[in-house]
Amino acid sequence: MGTRTLGLLAVGAVTLAGCTGGGEDPETSSTSIATPTSASSSTSSSSATSSSGGSTTNSGEATPSSSTDDAARWTSPPEAARANTRQGAQEFAKWYTQVTGAAQHLMDGDLIREQSTSGCVKCEDIATFADSGRGVQHPSINPYEDVTNARVLKWGTKPTFQVDISIPRHHLLNDQGEKEATVRAEKAGIAMRLVRSSDVWRVSEVTLAYRENES
Repeated sequence: MGTRTLGLLAVGAVTLAGCTGGGEDPETSSTSIATPTSASSSTSSSSATSSSGGSTTNSGEATPSSSTDDAARWTSPPEAARANTRQGAQEFAKWYTQVTGAAQHLMDGDLIREQSTSGCVKCEDIATFADSGRGVQHPSINPYEDVTNARVLKWGTKPTFQVDISIPRHHLLNDQGEKEATVRAEKAGIAMRLVRSSDVWRVSEVTLAYRENES
């Protein structure tokens, strides 16, 4: 079976932590092909969320844990991400980033759809990509769980945030749980625009801000 791109954001394709080529257990990295839609930079917050979605071996490779496999954990945002405040919106942006990784790991695009507006085209791209992992390849962990920073790019009627993540080295698995490829450790930033709807936050636009391989 050929390898599969493990992805997040693009126009017409969904790519963040990527995998191409063949051979046994190829180690690959991603290709970023999108730029943020937000404009000016504003205040920032360096508060980071801790990852509980697995441990890291001495080689820097992430291993899955049972908490990562719990879809119920990702169906509703935590209390801190519900508040109709700048801090609440920022917490939601961080949580949504983690949800996109959980959806890929669990091959459940509805996790993304439930937190996005119906008009968010890239959100649907990501959700469709997560669903398409069934029968092909999916990440062995939630690759976007380790949020390292979040900052406000724009506040007001169109609140926009950038969330930085550290993606650990991990595997792509087939439906039998067999390792087919290895994805290199990377760092990336996700930019997204939020709207307030029915007393909750939703993502209306999302894109890849940057991607860099870890040395």
